[in-house]
Amino acid sequence: WGYDSDNGPDQWHKNYPFAKGRHQSPIEINNDDVHYDRSLLPWFASYDPGAAKTILNNGKTCRVVFDDSFDRS
Repeated sequence: WGYDSDNGPDQWHKNYPFAKGRHQSPIEINNDDVHYDRSLLPWFASYDPGAAKTILNNGKTCRVVFDDSFDRS
């Protein structure tokens, strides 16, 4: 699977029946292999929207382009 016209989201259901319509991409998560780890802290991401020149969500990734005059450290 991929994101081109010949193997993109409109084609996924041909090899992965559960990937049709509004479902996620065909990534199999085997519940028997998933274990909760209480030692892991919650994950979050944030940014200063005043420093963002553009924000792009193309359905595959999210990209934020920052104004280079800000210190992002």
